[in-house]
Formats: sequence, C-alpha cells, structure tokens
Amino acid sequence: MKKLKKFLAICMTGLMLISSNLLITVSGSNMENNVSESDTELETYTEGIFTYAYVDGGVALYACDTGTLSVNLPDETNGRRIVAISDGAFYDCTKLEYVQMGKYVKTIGESAFQNCTSLKAIEISDSVESIGRYAFASCTSLTELKLPKNLTEIPEGLCYSCYGLQSMEFPDNLKIIGSSAFYNCNLFDYAELPEGLESIGDYAFAFCYAITNAEMPSSVISIGSAAYYDCVNITKFTVPKQIENLGTLTFLGCLSITEYDVENGNPTYTVKDGVLYKDNGETLYAYPCGKSDTEFTVPEGVVTIYDAAFFHAPSLQKVNFPSTLKYIGAGAFEYCTELTQIDLPEGVEILYENAFADCTGLTQVNLPESLKGMGNYVFYACDSLKELTIPKNCKTIGDYAFGYTDGTEKDENGNYIPVKIADFKKHGAVNITGILLIILGIIILIAIIIILIKLIRKTQMTSEEQEEIKQAEIKAEDEKYVKILEDLEKNEDK
Repeated sequence: MKKLKKFLAICMTGLMLISSNLLITVSGSNMENNVSESDTELETYTEGIFTYAYVDGGVALYACDTGTLSVNLPDETNGRRIVAISDGAFYDCTKLEYVQMGKYVKTIGESAFQNCTSLKAIEISDSVESIGRYAFASCTSLTELKLPKNLTEIPEGLCYSCYGLQSMEFPDNLKIIGSSAFYNCNLFDYAELPEGLESIGDYAFAFCYAITNAEMPSSVISIGSAAYYDCVNITKFTVPKQIENLGTLTFLGCLSITEYDVENGNPTYTVKDGVLYKDNGETLYAYPCGKSDTEFTVPEGVVTIYDAAFFHAPSLQKVNFPSTLKYIGAGAFEYCTELTQIDLPEGVEILYENAFADCTGLTQVNLPESLKGMGNYVFYACDSLKELTIPKNCKTIGDYAFGYTDGTEKDENGNYIPVKIADFKKHGAVNITGILLIILGIIILIAIIIILIKLIRKTQMTSEEQEEIKQAEIKAEDEKYVKILEDLEKNEDK
C-alpha cells in the first residue's frame, strides 16, 4: 500500500480509476475484433462512407470512415430501415464533430462513439430505447447531451470522462443510472433527476467537480459507493425517505457539505445538527466536512464511527468520544490535519485501517487498555506523533501502522516505500536486557550487604571473641598445611 495523496486514494480510488480506464481501453481495442468476428456472422455491404449489416427489422450501421467530419444518418438504405448502430461503429473517429441519427434507430451499441474526441453535438432520435455501455466515453469535446424520452436506463460509463460535458437533460421515464455513467464530467448544469428514478450506481457522478446540486427524488432506493466522490462544490444532501442503505463512501471528498438532512419517513437514517446517523443512532455515518466547528462531541450511544465519517474535515481540532464507542472505521479521521490530541475511552476495541492516517498535526494519542487491534496504516504519516504506548491487550497491529514515507527509497513501480517511525513502545512488553541488568544489580547488592554485615559484626565483637576467631583461623590454616604435607609424602612413597 502506497502513501495516499491529497484525498484517500484509500488506494481504493486509485485502483477504481485505473481499472475503469483499463476497461475503456480494452473495450475500445476490441472493437476491431468484434467487427472481424461479425463479418463471418452478418451479411454486410458498403454505401458511401458507411458499412451496413442486415439485422432483424432492417439494417444496422456497422462502421464508418474514421476520417468523417459530420454524419446525417439517413432513415433508410436499400429500402430497409436503419434500426441500430452497432458496437464500436464510430469508435475512434477522432475527427467526427456532429451526428444526427435517423428516426428509426432503436439501439446504440457499446462504445459506439467512444473516443470521438472532436464530437461537439449529437442529436439522438426519441425512437432510441437502449444505449450500450461506454457509448460516448471519452467524447471530451461534447458539451451537452439530451437523452431520448423513452430511455429507462443510463448504462455503465455512458459519458465516462466526458470532461467537457456541462449540460445534461434526463428522460422522464429514467429508472437507473449506471456505475461511472458521468465519471469526471463537469456538469455545471443538469436538469433535476426525474421522479421515478430508483438506482444510482457506484461512482456515477464521481469527480464531477462543478456539481452544486445533489437533490434527488423520493423514489430513489439505492445509491452506490462513492457515487458523488470528490464533488467538492456540493453543500447539502438530503437522504431520500426510501433509502435503507447508502453506499460506502458515497460523499467521500465532498469538502463543502455543511449539513446532511433526511426525508421524513426514512426507516434507517437520522440527522442531528447536520450530522448523519444510522442504526438508531448507534453508527455515526457522516460528518459534514464543510462544517466550520472546531470541536465536536460524538453523542453517547454511538458504537461505531463509520468508514471515512470525518474524512478531511479541515476545521476540526478536537473530538470528544463517548463511553459507548467500540469501533472506528477505515479512514474515519484521515486527513484531519488540525487534530492535535486523541483520547480514546475504555471500551474501544478496533481501529480499522487508515483510521487516523495523515493527521499531520497529531502529537498525542492515548489508547485504552480495551484496544484489541489496529489495522494497516492506522497512524500512517502522522509526522508529529513521536511516541505512543500500545496497550498490552492489543494483539494485532497492521502493516505500517506507525509508518511514513521518508522519500529515500522507491519500489519497482517508482512509488516511495514506507518506513517505520521509531520510539513506539508496547505496554507490558518483555525487555530481556532490562531484566538481566536488574538481576545483576540484585546480586551486587546482596554481596555488598554481606560484606557490610561482616564488617558491622566484626566491630561489635569483644576482644575475647576476636581472639577466638583468630585462633580458629590459625588452626584451619595449620590443618590445611598438614594435609598438603601428607599428600606430598604419599606421592614420594609411590
């Protein structure tokens, strides 16, 4: 695990970004293979700049000359209706700037317009009923998009990394917004999400920096993980009444949110002073990072502080914890750089990974005897924290729990390798050197005491007692010499 940058790339974000890019690249690179495979299955013909394939109900636009600048797709060809645009039909047509579809088109395939980096406008017929994954991904010049009125599902990655996209109009019958559908889009202005929408996928609006409005209809029942990740201009969010489980890290990096709210009738979530709770108040789910308060008291009754609940709360200087607390989730206080001291109460059992990572202002941490384990990187890069006593009951300590990156060594990928901060000690640990020194000290002390007793005893004796001892010592010496002489005589006789 590498040092996190400005926001938790918990690594999780970095991996998601890489995997998504790989997915797009692979998807696009396979378009030619799809065409070659289809050549053996479909009968095709070429007319002008287009190649068509015969399909049920008419023909599909199968491919287009990649040097094309503008497309006005006819309604029919050879007396047959054009009813579909095949997977990858316009893939990598980097010069294409404008597209107008025919009135009979019902489906648009996967990656159909992916990587058309010059595409500025596209008019989609209302006859279109379904659009494939990543259909407009990486169309970086596209500034606005109006989806057909009969569309009920926006697929995964539809406008992935269309970072020029500023305006969006959703169809009234929309039910699902797929994962990463608008990942890394500007979306300065988009129409309200329609009533009847039910599901928003993972990372659906992640990195949409310009979004200021995250209002959604009461009909929404599911929001995916990191759906609004790093949407730094959202200031408020209201949890719809039907949602029972918000995705993990839904608002991670939304640094301007000053309050959360919950619609009346929600069975799972509650709010107090703008802070979001769940499970009848036992879980503190999310603290609004845009809040200007410098101190916060976690209410009694809270058992768990959820993952990334206080992630990057820049104003927070002090947190008071309740006696009921047991668990602090992954990244719960990560990047809370103004925190200087943490006093955890008795009862806390687990600190999950990255719980206090990158709290660079932290100078003192007091851990309870009840603590049983700490995850990886729990106090990673807390550069001001120089000493910590680990409770004797803490049996598990994760990798680089007290590590940092010193900028000297790199791994094979060029990333800096973490090292461990010195001077962390474990309460009750066995110190062999110390024990040996203590034993030696005891032996020396006993010897000194014996000598002192003899000296004291000697000074307290009468002259008669001293003479008796002297005579006894002389007698002992004589006996010793007699024994030596006897041994010599025996040896001579032999």
